[in-house]
Amino acid sequence: MKKKIFFLAPIFLAVLAILACSSKPQISALLRDPLLPYRVVQETFAKEGKSDYFLVHDEGYAFRLIYLCENRVFNFVEEPEKNPVLVSQQPILDTLVEKKLLPDDRRRIWACMERKVREEKLRMEDIHRQLTQERLRLEEELRSARAEREKLVVEIEQKKKLEAQRQRKAEEEMRKVEEERLRRFEEDQLKKAEEERKIKAYRTAIGIKEEVPPPSTPPPRVAESGIFMLLKEGHIHEEPKKTSKVVAKARKYEIFEVINSKKDEDGGQWFQLFISERVISDKGKKYGWTPEERSFWVKNKLLAWVYPGDLAKIHMVKPLKLNVEEIHYTGKKASTIQKPSLYEVFYEVNVEFSEKLYGWLDEDSGVRRSNKDEEEMKKLLTNLSRTLWPMRIQHDILRGLIRTGFTPEQVVLSWGRPDHVNTTRTLVGIHEQWVYGENPFPNAYIYFENGLVKSWEFLKKSGK
Repeated sequence: MKKKIFFLAPIFLAVLAILACSSKPQISALLRDPLLPYRVVQETFAKEGKSDYFLVHDEGYAFRLIYLCENRVFNFVEEPEKNPVLVSQQPILDTLVEKKLLPDDRRRIWACMERKVREEKLRMEDIHRQLTQERLRLEEELRSARAEREKLVVEIEQKKKLEAQRQRKAEEEMRKVEEERLRRFEEDQLKKAEEERKIKAYRTAIGIKEEVPPPSTPPPRVAESGIFMLLKEGHIHEEPKKTSKVVAKARKYEIFEVINSKKDEDGGQWFQLFISERVISDKGKKYGWTPEERSFWVKNKLLAWVYPGDLAKIHMVKPLKLNVEEIHYTGKKASTIQKPSLYEVFYEVNVEFSEKLYGWLDEDSGVRRSNKDEEEMKKLLTNLSRTLWPMRIQHDILRGLIRTGFTPEQVVLSWGRPDHVNTTRTLVGIHEQWVYGENPFPNAYIYFENGLVKSWEFLKKSGK
C-alpha cells in the first residue's frame, strides 16, 4: 500500500503544477454602447440593428453579442480581429447569460416580449375587425342581391299578368266583332227574306207563278289552305311542270294563298296559288220589260222587276230587282200569254266582275305553311328582321322547324306559345317542359335545360 501511494504521488503533483500554471477564465465584460466597436460588431449592427449590449471573452466562446429586446445571443468562435465566425444563436432567457444581466435588463427583456405580445394581439384584433367588416359587407350585398332578385321576379310576374290581361282583352274584342258581324248578317238575311215575302205576295196577287231560278254553278273546291312564301325570286308556271308557260314573276319573300297541290311527272311537289285579281267593267244601256208602271213600285216602296232581253225570251230569264230611279220607261207597251201587260224600259248598267289569275310554284322555291295566313307570316317576317340571328336559324323558323339549342324566343316564333309549361328546379339548373295541345292528350313536348332546347317529342292523336 505504501508503494502504491509513493508511485501515485508524483502524478498528483504534476497535475497540480499544470493547473497552477494555466490561466484563469476571464469573467464576461458587459459594455454598453462602446465608442469604437469591433468590425464584426459594426457589421452585425448594419445587418441586425444596434445591439443593447455585447459580451467579450465569455466562457466557451471568443465573442458574444446580446440583443435584449430581440431575446437573442450571437456566439462567435474566434477573436473579433481574426474574422470571427458566427456558430450559433440562442435565447437569453433561462440561460447563464440571463443570470449575468442586471435585474433592470431582465425586466426590459420581459417588457419587450409583453409589448410584442400586445402588438400581435392588436394586429390579430385588427385582422378580426377587418374580417368582420368584410363579412358584414358581403352579407349586405347578398341581401341587396336577394332584394333585387325578388323585385325582378315580381316585375316579371306583373308583366306576365299584364300580357295575359291584354291577350284576354284582345280575344274579347275579337269575339265582340264576330258577334256584331253575325248580328248584321242575320239582319241582312231577315231583310232579304222580308223582301222576298213581299215579292211573292205580289206575284201571287197578280197571278204570276214564281219561277225557280236554275241552280248556280258551285264555287271551285279548295283542296288546301294556308300560304306559300318565296325565299328566292322565281317564275310562276301555268301548269305544274318546269316546261309550262310562265304566267307571272314572283319576288323574294312574296306570300301567296295556296289553293291546291299536285305532283309532276318527276315526283316534285307543286302548289297552285292565287296570283292576282283584276276588275272588268261593262258599261252601257240595256232594255227590258216590267209588269207594272212606275207609280205602283213607288207607292208600295218596292224594287222594280225588270225582265232583260227580248220579249219572246221573257219566260226564260230571271227578273232583275232595280231601284225605280234607275229605270226609264220608253212608252212602249206589249203583252204575252203569261203576262197581259208589260212596259218597255231601259236602264244604265255598270257591271263589274273580277277575274282571278292562278298559277303553280314548286316546293323548292319557298316555304309552305298550312297553319298560317298572310298576316301571321308578315308579322313573323317583321319579328325576324329585328333580330341578328343567322339566316339558317331564320329559315328554320320560317319553315316551322326547331333545333337543339334554340332559345324560348325562337321556339315561340316557330311553333307559337305553349298551352302549358312545367318548370323544375334542380341543383344543376332549371328544367322546363313545354306542352303543345289540349289536355289530357297533348300533341308535342319540348324540353328545355337552362334556357335552351335539349330535345322534343311528338305524340300520336290516340295519346299513346
